[in-house]
Amino acid sequence: MARPGTERSPVSPGRRRLDGLDAFRGCLVVLRILVGSQLVEIAAPVMVHAQTFGLTAADLVFPGFLFIMGMAIPVSMSAFLRPPPAHGPGGADRRTAVLRIVRRSVLLYAIGMFLNAYPFLPEILEHLRFVGVLQRLAFVYLVVALLYVACAWSLLPGGGPAAAAAGSPDPVGVRLRGVVRRPARVFLLGGFPLLCAGCWIVATYAFHNPWPECAHVRGLVPSCSLEAYLDTSAWGVRHNFEGRTFDPEGLMSTLVAVVNCWAGLVVGMDIVRNKPRYGEPGGVRRRVALLLATGAGCAGAGLAVSLVIPIGKPLWTPSYALVTVGIMTAGFGLVLLAFDGGLWPGPDGTVRTGVGRALRRACAPAGDTLVALGRNPLFFYVLSELVITTLNYLPVPSHGADASVWSVGSEVLVASWLPGPVASMVWALLWLLLFYVPIGRLLVSRGWYIRV
Repeated sequence: MARPGTERSPVSPGRRRLDGLDAFRGCLVVLRILVGSQLVEIAAPVMVHAQTFGLTAADLVFPGFLFIMGMAIPVSMSAFLRPPPAHGPGGADRRTAVLRIVRRSVLLYAIGMFLNAYPFLPEILEHLRFVGVLQRLAFVYLVVALLYVACAWSLLPGGGPAAAAAGSPDPVGVRLRGVVRRPARVFLLGGFPLLCAGCWIVATYAFHNPWPECAHVRGLVPSCSLEAYLDTSAWGVRHNFEGRTFDPEGLMSTLVAVVNCWAGLVVGMDIVRNKPRYGEPGGVRRRVALLLATGAGCAGAGLAVSLVIPIGKPLWTPSYALVTVGIMTAGFGLVLLAFDGGLWPGPDGTVRTGVGRALRRACAPAGDTLVALGRNPLFFYVLSELVITTLNYLPVPSHGADASVWSVGSEVLVASWLPGPVASMVWALLWLLLFYVPIGRLLVSRGWYIRV
């Protein structure tokens, strides 16, 4: 399990916390638990990952976690978006921030390797994967967080030649910063994702796999792609997911996955830079309109790109990144509208509108639960992985043969009397409502926030 640190520091009354941020994280945690708890053999196709190309509900979980991780970067390191007088001479402490970023990345990678090795059986360790969900989160977080620390200063007002003329102690340095301010801002706000996606497109379509079985393959075929060649060359097929020629969390696809985290970073920077607008319902509704328009534009662009480059999570194609960025941006806007746009009660319990009073009576338990789950997203991901893996490896006799607690429990409780897809969803809902939700509410009631 993650190396958690628990803390009981409640949010001070003077600090405005957007409930929509936690609720959106909670929505993704719920989706992750529902997808991860499905009975894959009988689940509805929309609740399992598309095998090669296509898009299902299950394919939204991973990009969603990358998106919320990106949003958290400027929110947790907002000092880099404030001018130096706001936090003392010398500006924000970059060295401390970089050390914290590296530390968190190493911890995420270590937790991911722990989950890959658990329950430490010889057949698992022999084919141990070196990449995975948390490993990709670690690498993407490292890259995007360092990008933010290196370039966020370019969004601050002032500086450049004007500051030098005003008597800066280092006029040469100030002039140099003024020269690179615009390129740094362009790279932060648009050049970085274009560079990543462009490199993927050029490298992927310029590459021809030398394997004999791929000699006559044309087009984007995962088993003969650059992704497959790099992953197999780096650590061998036996260390890829399910022994495939490529790993869905492999090297090349991570290059585009950073775009989803970058998109969350941009949204998070907007929240920090326009904090007063997010502090009252009218301002929130105006920002939500921008989020919805941006989300629709990204999704539309992704669908247009898909006419040339298919949408596919296993290779994390640019069209997949664009569509999921659009869905996450618009989804966050809708959740933000519900919780902070005047349709939901504020932190003091007061309801701002008549619609809010009706929603409060009907949906208060669900909304509070989403916020509770969203306070500890990493904890619930790790917990769900440990629970499902453990129950899948605990043997019990069934019909004269060995089976797992997971399979026997699902068969007895739901699969024996409900249709396949319904049984799979009911099984996942039972786990969500009877196990994870009570834990989430307990953590919040105690003020415990488990982070790395």
